[in-house]
Amino acid sequence: MSGLLRRLQSGRLGRILVYGSSRSVVEATIGLRGILLAVVLGPVSFGVWALFRLIFTYSNFAGLGLLRGLELEVAKGTAKHDHSSREAWGRTAAGCVLLIYGSIAALLLGASALVTEPWLRELLWAVAAGLLLQRLWGYGLTFMRASGSFREFALLEIFQAMAQLILTLALGYLFGLSGAFAGFTLAILGTLMLLRGRAPLRPELNWPRLKSMLAVGLPLSMSQFLSAMLATVDRLVVGAWLGLAALGQYAFGVSVASVGLSAALVVQTVVFPDVYGRLEREGVTAITREHLERTIRPFVLVLSPLAGAGVIGLSVIVTRLLPQYEAAMQPAAVFVFTGIASGVNSLAMVAVVASSRQSVLPLFTLAALAVNAGLACATLALGFGMVALASGAVVARLLYAAGVVMLIAHSAGIAPLRAAMRVLWPVAWCIVATALVSSLVPPRDLASCIIALSWYLVAVSPVVLAFGRNWRQRLLLIKH
Repeated sequence: MSGLLRRLQSGRLGRILVYGSSRSVVEATIGLRGILLAVVLGPVSFGVWALFRLIFTYSNFAGLGLLRGLELEVAKGTAKHDHSSREAWGRTAAGCVLLIYGSIAALLLGASALVTEPWLRELLWAVAAGLLLQRLWGYGLTFMRASGSFREFALLEIFQAMAQLILTLALGYLFGLSGAFAGFTLAILGTLMLLRGRAPLRPELNWPRLKSMLAVGLPLSMSQFLSAMLATVDRLVVGAWLGLAALGQYAFGVSVASVGLSAALVVQTVVFPDVYGRLEREGVTAITREHLERTIRPFVLVLSPLAGAGVIGLSVIVTRLLPQYEAAMQPAAVFVFTGIASGVNSLAMVAVVASSRQSVLPLFTLAALAVNAGLACATLALGFGMVALASGAVVARLLYAAGVVMLIAHSAGIAPLRAAMRVLWPVAWCIVATALVSSLVPPRDLASCIIALSWYLVAVSPVVLAFGRNWRQRLLLIKH
C-alpha cells in the first residue's frame, strides 16, 4: 500500500492534487472577491464590472494565440533540458506582448478622450491601465508553467489572488467602481515585479520563432476568440436586451460556472508539459488515447456530480445572505454545467495541438456560437426568461464539447460518436438530476438543503458508480 501511495504522489495524479489544492485557494479567493464586490457595488455597477471583465476576456485574443505556441516550444525545451532555447522563445513572446498590448492601451486612452459618457470613459481608462500589465503577467505565468516551475507558479497565483481580494475590495468599498478598477490594476502591478528572474522579460523580436509560435497559436486563437463569444454571447444579449441591472444578476449566476473551467486549468497545467514532452517518443495515437481516457473522462466523472451538489448548497447561502441575487440562482443551477463542458474543451486542446488538428477548431466553434446566439435571441424574444437562456447556453457548449471530443477520438483511433457519448453522458445526467431536485425539493433552508442533497445523491448514483469503476481501473494500472 505504501508503494502505491508513493506512486500516486509522484505521478500525474499526485501533481494534479498538489496543484489543485493551491488552485482551489486561488479560485475560492477570486470567487469571494466576485461575491463581495457584487454586494459592495450593487447590481448596476457590478454590471459595469462584468463588462470590464468581458473586455479583458476578448482582449486576450489580440495576442494571436502566441502564448499557446510558447507553451509547446518551452515544454519541448524543458524535456530536452535546453535552457537557452527556452529563454529565447520567452524573449520573443515578451517582445510581441509589449508591442501588441502597448499599442492597444495607447489606442484606448485616445478613444477615452472622444466619448461623452462618464462611466464609459472611466471604463476605457481602467482597461488601458490594466491591460498591458495583465498580459505581461499572463506571459510570465505561461512561461513558468510550461517550464515545469509548478511550486513558484502556484505561489505567485495565490499571491496575486490575495492582492486582488484585498486591494479591489478595499478600494471598491472606499471609492466605489473607480476604486475597484484601481485595486485591480495595483494588484497586477505589485505582483508583476515578482516575475523578475523567473521569466525572461527582456524583449526581443525574432521572426522565425514568432512565425513558429503563430503557426500553432493562430488557429487556436481564432477558435478561442469564437469560444469567448460562445461563452459570453448570452451575457451580451442580456445586457443589450434587458440592461445593466439584469446583466449584473445574470453575471452573478454565471460566476458559479467558473469552477469547471478552473478545475480544467489545474489538470491542463500539470498535464500539457508531460504530453508535449512525450510526443516525439510515443506518437500521437497513443498519447491522445491516453489523454482521452485518463484525463478528460475522469475529469467529467468527478466534476459533474460535484457541480450539481455545489449549486444546490449555494442556493441556501445566497437566499440567506444575498437575497438581492436570489433570482440568479435558478439560471445558475443550469449554467454551472457550462463550466464542465468548457473544461472538457480546455483539456481537449492539449490533444488537439499534439495531433496538429487545431486548424479545424474554428469551424466547430463558429457552429456552436451560431447555435448559442440563435437560442439566446429566440429565448428572450419569446419571453422564456433566464433559465431557458442558460439552458440554451448549456446545449451549445455540450454540442461544441462533443465535436472536439470526436475530433481527438479520430486521432486516437477510437469511434468518434461513441467516445463523445462515453465522455459527456455524466454531464447530461447531472443536469437533469439537478433540475429535478431543485424544482421538486427547493433548498430554502438547512433542513430542505440536506433533503435535496440526499435525493440528489440518489439521482446521480449511476455517475458515482461509473467513477468508482474508473478509479479501480486506474489503481490497477498504477499497481502494475
